Amino acid sequence: MQSKFVVVDVFDHVVDAEMLAMLLTREGLTPQLVDNHTVGMNWMHSGAYGGVKVKVPESQEAHAKQIASQLRTQSKARLQMMANTNEDACLACGNEMAEDNDECGECGWSYGQTGIEAD
Repeated sequence: MQSKFVVVDVFDHVVDAEMLAMLLTREGLTPQLVDNHTVGMNWMHSGAYGGVKVKVPESQEAHAKQIASQLRTQSKARLQMMANTNEDACLACGNEMAEDNDECGECGWSYGQTGIEAD
């Protein structure tokens, strides 16, 4: 039996929709992206297609919308903090970092961490 899918959130850019989809997948949900390829070909036409839609099965809707809401809240807070400071911010936690510092004093994240092992 096929599940009915519902829209959790809509984005103008593919990368933003993919970020939410990855978070949902990490939580054990099964998201689908709609119009991601079309918008990816020409993001300026995103509005004409209604943006990139992130959908999940109807049974996962509440949990997915909670995660999407948290992501938007965190993104807005990080953007606001970055707009209010001339310092660089940690990409992991948003903590202010001096321009010449490559490691976050709050969470330990470093620009040197790429997640890719050297051969």
